[in-house]
Amino acid sequence: EDPTLVRGLDYYTRTVFEVEVEGAGVGAIGGGGRYDGLMELEGGKPTPGIGFAVGFERIALALASQGVELATPEPTCVYVAGTGAETRDAVFDATLALRAAGVRTEADYQGRSLKAQFKQADKLHATLCVVLGPDEVAAGAATLRNMATHEQVQVPMADLAAEVAARLA
Repeated sequence: EDPTLVRGLDYYTRTVFEVEVEGAGVGAIGGGGRYDGLMELEGGKPTPGIGFAVGFERIALALASQGVELATPEPTCVYVAGTGAETRDAVFDATLALRAAGVRTEADYQGRSLKAQFKQADKLHATLCVVLGPDEVAAGAATLRNMATHEQVQVPMADLAAEVAARLA
């Protein structure tokens, strides 16, 4: 507690606070207080209030000073690609099934070409790409493509989530 703390904004009344991390050398990482007269100051009727703000850069610096590693590996992604409008429902169903199985899944919703979808999958660092064309849909299967090796295998749709999970493990 510091009864002489001043936040530097005229609309604060009574209680003000700041949060600091000892030894971080960044000063306050956040602060705020009561501002009971702010609404009146702006032409409104008297309304009590409280507010605060934090500085994300200061929080990151404070965490780094404490030895906290901020970078985390990006979760594995699977991309579901369709070859045209006739496969849109199958792409949607496969995406939902994979997400329900806990797999981070992305899909094309813009009607891009298969080549453009593969480029998007690469941009998203997808590990696997599920490809659904008219032949796959008719056979009740999907082509599962390893994006690193380009190896492809056909998988029955009923086994897709389990097969993807096994390959990501």
